[in-house]
Amino acid sequence: MKNLIAITAGVLVAVGYSASAQIWSDDFESYANTAALSPTYTQDYPTYPALLDTTKGYNSAQSIHFGATSANSQAKMHFNLPGGPVGGSDAVPLKIEFMIDTDVNVWNTRQYIELRSYSGGAYNTGTLNQLFALGFTSSSVDTTLINRRIVNGPNAGWGNLTSTYGTRATVADPLNDWTKLSMVIKSSTIEFYVDDNLDTTLSITPGLLYDSIVIGSGLSSAGADVWIDNLVVMVPEPSSLGMILMGGLGLGMMWRLRRR
Repeated sequence: MKNLIAITAGVLVAVGYSASAQIWSDDFESYANTAALSPTYTQDYPTYPALLDTTKGYNSAQSIHFGATSANSQAKMHFNLPGGPVGGSDAVPLKIEFMIDTDVNVWNTRQYIELRSYSGGAYNTGTLNQLFALGFTSSSVDTTLINRRIVNGPNAGWGNLTSTYGTRATVADPLNDWTKLSMVIKSSTIEFYVDDNLDTTLSITPGLLYDSIVIGSGLSSAGADVWIDNLVVMVPEPSSLGMILMGGLGLGMMWRLRRR
C-alpha cells in the first residue's frame, strides 16, 4: 500500500492531464452474423443493414462492411454513448478512432463515421447541436482525399484532410490494407488524425456534450466497398484526477504525522 500511495503521488501531474477512460471498444469479433449486431447497434435501415463481414478484419477475422449496391438508402447504424453525453477538454479530450479500408479509389464513395450532439442527450432526440464526420463523401470536397465534416460553428461544412498522411488512393492500396482515422475533440478545437499523425486542426463551438456515434452514411448508392473495424471511444475520466489528488493528500498527511 505504501508503494501504491507513493506511485500515485508521483504521477499526480502527468496523469492529471491525460486521464481518460475507454467507454467503447469493438473489433466486431463477438457477433455471429449481421442480425447479431442488434441490439448493440440500431440499424437505421434494417432492409439494407450495415453488414458483418466474417472474412475480413484488422488483425482479426471480422469487420463492418458497406457494400456497393444500387439501394438509394442503405447501411447505417448508431448507438448512444454509455453513461450519457460527454464533452472534451484541452487537458483530457474526447477521442474517436477506427480502422478503415476500401477496395478501390472511387470518387462517389460516401461512407464515414459521425459523432453527434443533440439537445435531448441521445441520438435523434431534440435539436441537432453538432455533428462531426470523418471518412469519404462525394459533394463539395476533393474526392481524391479523405474528407471531414463539421455541421455548425466557425468551420461548418464538408472539407478535406491534406495528402500528407493519407489519400483515398493510399487507403485503397492493397499493400496498405488498413488506415486508422481519429477525431479528437477538445475545449474549442477538433483535431483529425491519420495513422496517429495530426493532419488538421479546426475551431469548433465550445461547451457542447456529445451523445451518439453513427457508422455509415445511409446515402451511398454506388461507390466502393468500405470496411470499418476496431472502433474505440475514449472519454474524460472525471474521477481520476480526484483520486490522484486524494492519494497525494494522503501521502502528505502521513509525512506530517511521521514528523510529529
